[in-house]
Amino acid sequence: MDTDWAWAAQSYYPGFCLTFVRERDPAAVANMLGGGPLETMTAAEADMAFPLSLRGSLLRCGTVTSWAYCYEDRAPVAFQPSLYQRLSEGTELVQVIKSGDGMRIARRVVNGQQTEQFEPRQGADNRGSGPAILLPHLEHLLTANPNMSMLVAVLQAVGRHVGAVLTRDVLDGPLATTFSTHTETARPAPVTTRPPGLGRHLGGFTIAGQPLNRRNNMDDGQQQPG
Repeated sequence: MDTDWAWAAQSYYPGFCLTFVRERDPAAVANMLGGGPLETMTAAEADMAFPLSLRGSLLRCGTVTSWAYCYEDRAPVAFQPSLYQRLSEGTELVQVIKSGDGMRIARRVVNGQQTEQFEPRQGADNRGSGPAILLPHLEHLLTANPNMSMLVAVLQAVGRHVGAVLTRDVLDGPLATTFSTHTETARPAPVTTRPPGLGRHLGGFTIAGQPLNRRNNMDDGQQQPG
């Protein structure tokens, strides 16, 4: 199984986002990610239909056991919090991200709650609410195979969890395909108000390069200026 995932560590594939969603069909996943109707294409046909000059994400979708999956290798969108939380509503999502700058992330989200998020490595900390399922699998694999690629190891752990392996032959072959131009909507800046009666806001000072707020750093017993 480790050799089946070996493609992920190759420099030819500098970045991707692979998302599995339990008990979903590919059309529903693609729709939630902002894609249009699915059409079966090979990877080569998809590159011709949606050239690299287009701004957006190429969604390559399929099913394994009871899971739908979506593979993105250009400008992915499924890693955006609003989307993976939406995809996980009422079900479970597992995701592995490899970015071109060297970042590696694995996460598991259940009904909008991030139960696992970690960087694949020995001794990684779970930054989710738990319980952890993928991380113990990863630790076992790396202990038994200390020379195994961290990325291949976490994908193998994910493969065991979803009960399937995605080879390059599968990902390059005929898959349900569409294109998404979804962009994350920026959250509005919070509106801050002052309680009435405090008078004019005095702002802050900088002393010896250190910021000092006049309201919060007055000496004990000293009256605050109005």
